[in-house]
Amino acid sequence: MRLSAFEFVFIFTILNDVFQITMTMPEPLQEYFPEIGHDLTLVTWEHAVNSKEKLKKALTGDSLMLEADITLGYLEDDVTKELRPIMAHPPRNTSDLSLENFLDIFSKSGVRKGIKLDFKSREAFSHSQFILEAAFYGKDMNYPVWLNADIIKGPVNSDVEPVDADYFLSRSVTKFPVATLSVGWTTRFGDDIDKGEYTVKMIEEMTDALNRNLVTSAVTFAVRAGIAAQSYEQLSNLIGSSVPGSTLTIWSSSPNDKIDFHLLRRLIDGIGRDKVYLDLPPEMIVDLSFPIVSGTDIGKQSPLVSAALLALGSSFLAR
Repeated sequence: MRLSAFEFVFIFTILNDVFQITMTMPEPLQEYFPEIGHDLTLVTWEHAVNSKEKLKKALTGDSLMLEADITLGYLEDDVTKELRPIMAHPPRNTSDLSLENFLDIFSKSGVRKGIKLDFKSREAFSHSQFILEAAFYGKDMNYPVWLNADIIKGPVNSDVEPVDADYFLSRSVTKFPVATLSVGWTTRFGDDIDKGEYTVKMIEEMTDALNRNLVTSAVTFAVRAGIAAQSYEQLSNLIGSSVPGSTLTIWSSSPNDKIDFHLLRRLIDGIGRDKVYLDLPPEMIVDLSFPIVSGTDIGKQSPLVSAALLALGSSFLAR
């Protein structure tokens, strides 16, 4: 069967597009950062990269992964007052950096880092899809990309509304299959609340959501450190029954969180450092690895703790 010139050009264009997409797929994190080996706790994080200044600083910093929040809002000094995805954490709804600008600046920087995009609402994710599609199918996205959302209501009697699980998962699976899915539970913890756990019911609600939306790739489960430390059995079972390669990302952003570091170390050691990311402030990394740190101990620290100590020192000098 002979092809017309039009048919030949059409097929060639499609195949070329597929080839380009394949060539620009984001690399798995461990392949992109071979220096971490099988120890995921060595991955370092920069939080709340939600402004041009913070992005500029993060691009020249030492952190391997940049985390940024996406909400619907307005660009500062935008006279049109157009509602769009911006880099901000609620309740803030203004920023000098849009999601589109963030991705453009990051991609053009050429730095060897990855990004974690934390969507704060269904609406923020919905309005971001065209922007994400343009980025994913461009030629510059060859770095790790995580799409994160809290999709299940969690401990302790959290009153935060989760992102619609079915909407987030179904769109992510069909439109952005090469991204790493990071999914978590809404939480209420800290201050006067220091007891709580991820219950069996909460775990089942998460796995049910993943199964009914046909999530067959490995995911990372975002769990709050103080609560995760009290949920050893449930989280061990979750990782053991999930798609091979699935991980925990243990996070904490509040100094008011009360964390039993002995129990947290038990969880990390039990699940394995090849399955656990630590997205924690530097002072918590130090407390987690060495409850008492003296000047003579510094030379004996792991690379992660040494980096945490340097970050603490820089923070102190900057005050």
